[in-house]
Formats: sequence, structure tokens, C-alpha cells
Amino acid sequence: MSSDEIIFYDLPSRGTPKCWSLNPWKARLALNFKNVPYKTEWVEYPDVAPTFKSFDIPPNSPSLNPNAQYSIPAIKLPGNKYIMDSLAIAQELERLYPEPSLKFANNDYAPRMQTAVAGFWSSLQPIAVPRVPELILNPKSAEYFNTTRATRFGMPLTELAKSERAGEQAWKAAEQAMDLIVALLEENEGKYVQGGDEPSFADFILAGVFRFSEIVDKEGDLFGRVMGYHGALKEHYEACKPWLKRDD
Repeated sequence: MSSDEIIFYDLPSRGTPKCWSLNPWKARLALNFKNVPYKTEWVEYPDVAPTFKSFDIPPNSPSLNPNAQYSIPAIKLPGNKYIMDSLAIAQELERLYPEPSLKFANNDYAPRMQTAVAGFWSSLQPIAVPRVPELILNPKSAEYFNTTRATRFGMPLTELAKSERAGEQAWKAAEQAMDLIVALLEENEGKYVQGGDEPSFADFILAGVFRFSEIVDKEGDLFGRVMGYHGALKEHYEACKPWLKRDD
């Protein structure tokens, strides 16, 4: 393996592996947008920590990720430099490959979008998370995911999916978050968060969570409902599709 080869570490889906999770999508969208050549290596959930420890990647700060010391995505950059976390990866890609720009400079759109998307995702987790082992994961990762998320949510995922937390109260909270997202999208003229004809990292934060909701959708009950909430959401997702094409 060349020390200059870029390797992107992602979580596999069943069958032919494809990107599915919202956090890897954010970094992968940045790679695709910048047209940086890279290879994907797929890492099952139980193998993430031992694999990344073997690369001497420092663990996550508890303030960044209180749930896991090691998490996907990570990347190996030229010179055998390893970075974990989608934002850190995107910022380093921007430094190494400044054009086309992810537009981090002199604005707060990425953190504002991250806050809005975190509220959206937090609201819909009781609906979406139980579908991950059901629809996406290989058995090795599904067992790990079911165990760790049952601890996190205080009940088995099969029970969470049937609970009131996965009902209309989830959507009531999600709609408040979607209103914040729509307001961000409407601040500037154009297809994207910062306006104009090219996206920024703020756009990829949003596109990643929309793509994930599309993957775990069942007959339009999740992604379809989100896209139908406001025209600006669907318009934005359609505008980001060119960089969602490569998912491997």
C-alpha cells in the first residue's frame, strides 16, 4: 500500500458494501465534491476500536463523542496521517485540497447546520435506529449494534421501535428542527446553504442525514415524510445528489 494512497474507513452494509451512515456520508461527500481519489476499506462495528488503535489514532474526546472512544469515519491521508471524525476530516481535506472549497472560512453555517441536524436526528432516532440492524447491518455488526444501543436507549431496539418515543412525539420534535433547517436554507438565494451554485460542508451535513433517512425509509414513512414537509428540503437534497452517486 502506497503511503500516499488515501483510504477512507467506513461501515459496510449487507451484500455489496455501500455507505449508509450519516457521519461517514458527510466526509465522503467532501471527498466526492473535491474529486479526490480514494479507496474505501470497510470495518465492522466490533472491529472499529481495535483497528483504529492499531493505527495509533487518538481516541475521541468525550465532549466530541461521549458514546464511543473510536468511531467511523476515519481516513488515511498522504504520509500515513490518520484522522478520525467527519468534521476533522473535512477540515484537513480543505487544507490539502482547497479547491473547490467547502467554504468554512468567515462564517458559522457549518456549526449552525450541525446543531439543527443534531436536533432533527435526535428526534427521529427512535424510529430510524431500530431499522439499522434490521435493514442494513451484517450479523457481526448487528449483534454489536443491538447490544450497545439497547444500553444507550434503556430498552431493546425492538421495544424502542414500538414505544411512544417512536410515534408522533418524535415527529413533533423533528418538525421544530426541520423549521430551523428550512430557515437556514432560506437565508440566501440559490440552491445551497450559503447561496450560489456550489455547496459547502454545511450542505453535506444535511445531505448526509437525508441520505441515511432515505436508506431506512419504509414506504415513505420517514424520508418521504421529511421530503414532503417543505419544498426547500427536497430541492436541497436533489441539488446534492451529484456527490451522493459514489457510495463505495
